Formats: sequence, structure tokens, C-alpha cells
Amino acid sequence: MAGEGVMASTLTGSEATGRRATWLADHPILGSAVVAVLAGAALQLTHVIGLQDRLAARIGWGVTVLWVDFGFRTLLAAIVLLAVVPWLFGYSRSRPWFGAYLRRVRFSVGFSPGLTIAASAASVAIMATLIVGAALVFGVPLGGLASALASPGWFILVLALVPGLWEELAFRGLILSTLQDRFRAWVAILITSLLFGLFHISDLILHSPDQVVLRMIMATAVSLAWGYAVIKTGSLIPAIVSHYCINVLIWLLPADLSEAASAGVFGGLTIAYPVLTVIAVWWLDHVHRSGDRASPSAPRAAR
Repeated sequence: MAGEGVMASTLTGSEATGRRATWLADHPILGSAVVAVLAGAALQLTHVIGLQDRLAARIGWGVTVLWVDFGFRTLLAAIVLLAVVPWLFGYSRSRPWFGAYLRRVRFSVGFSPGLTIAASAASVAIMATLIVGAALVFGVPLGGLASALASPGWFILVLALVPGLWEELAFRGLILSTLQDRFRAWVAILITSLLFGLFHISDLILHSPDQVVLRMIMATAVSLAWGYAVIKTGSLIPAIVSHYCINVLIWLLPADLSEAASAGVFGGLTIAYPVLTVIAVWWLDHVHRSGDRASPSAPRAAR
């Protein structure tokens, strides 16, 4: 009914998402900054306290040290993003809340499993082509890439799950959704991407300022593509998969990569990757919508 549509359009953000209003939730930019800080604290604490070095001094360096570090970071991130943040934003003050919170951060298959899978595959394929292609153009042998997985290097396949899951839950999940309550989609994507870039200033704990600046620029650029994919698919999965894969692929590159090769990878990820991924996701969404129109009985999700 028309009256129902009017009523739905006047719901506040808290009413629409099934949570009780809180001050942070009603101030999306400040609330997003708080989420970013809390996520950064949870994910970087082991580096701040030197957990790996402390453990290695006691039990010797090995995979056990990496497993403990992984477990500690995962536990902290889970507490912050699945308990503390939902409470701060008013989700856990309503019952039932956990399922609603996961839907809020788009931790689902989205509007269509096929579209979500296709967008994830396209993003990873474009990324892998650009990274591996740049490496090969500048003389990095494929064998050298594979050798990076020699023990204990293979553990990157596990460690990459930490930022891939938890950073995406924070940024393309809660922060992007919170900003969309107040701003247009493209503005929400832009603010989320800028926050994601600034978030990587915490890398100063491990890397030089020059490296961190480049990481911040790259993070901002790829975040634009990931935010677009999440909004178009209604799912966090493309961002999680892409984030995981980019961390693994960059890890595979040799530490002594030439300046020319590094510039090629950087340019590919900051310019070509976002543009090509947005085009690919737009086309996949267009094809999916065309299929919906061709099948009148198929349910359509508003995007």
C-alpha cells in the first residue's frame, strides 16, 4: 500500500535496522572513526607488545608462534567486532540481535549467490592478472613466487584471514552500512575508503613511513572497488575474498622486487584494478538485472 511505503521511508536508521538508538550510531562519521580505531587496536596489539618476539624468545621461532599470534588477534577482533561494537551501536541491546547484526554488515550471500560468486571471481582474476603480470613483465620468475610459500611462508594463507575477515567486517561491513544511513552510496564508499586508507597508518609499527604512505594510497584505491562490489551484490563476500587474495599475492612477491616492478604492481592496483573491477561488477550486475527482467516471477532486490 502507498501508506506503508511512506511509513517505511520515514523510519529512522535505528528503527530500520532493529537496534536501539545510541549516540555513536546517530553520528555516523564519528562512529565510523571509533570502529576503525577499535579494529586497529585489536588487530595491531600483538605487534605493539611484540608478541611473536616474546614467544620466540621463550619457545623458539616456529609455526607455533604464528598460530598463537593468529589465535590472539582473531580472539581480540571477535570480541571487539562481534561484542563491543554491536553494544556501542545498540544492536546487542535488542533481542534477538546477532543475526540482525550479521545481516546489517552484509555477512550473507547477498541479493544473488551467482552474482556474489561472479563478482568475487572477477575481482580476484583482475587482481591476480595485474600483480602476476607486472611481476613477469619485470622479470620475476613464477618459481620465485611459489618459493615464498616454503615453510613457514605458507602460513600467510592462514594469517591473511585476519585482515581479510575482520577489517572487512569493520569497514565494508559496519562502517559502510552506517554511512549509507546518512549519505548517498558513492559518498559512503568514498568516506569508507578514506578511513580505510588512514587506518593503515598503523602499519608504521612495522614499516617505514615511505612504505606506509604507499600502502595508504593503495588501500584507499582498492577500497573503492570493494565498496562498490559490496553494495552491488549486497554481500561482504567479494570484499573478504579480494582482501584475502591481495594480501596473499603481495606476500608472494620477492622482498627484493625491483623499483620498476614495484611501480608496476602499485600502478596496477591503484589505478587499473579499481577501474576494471568496478566495470566488471557493473556489467555483472547489469546482466543479472536483465535476467531478472526476463523472468517476471523472479524476486528482485532493490539496490
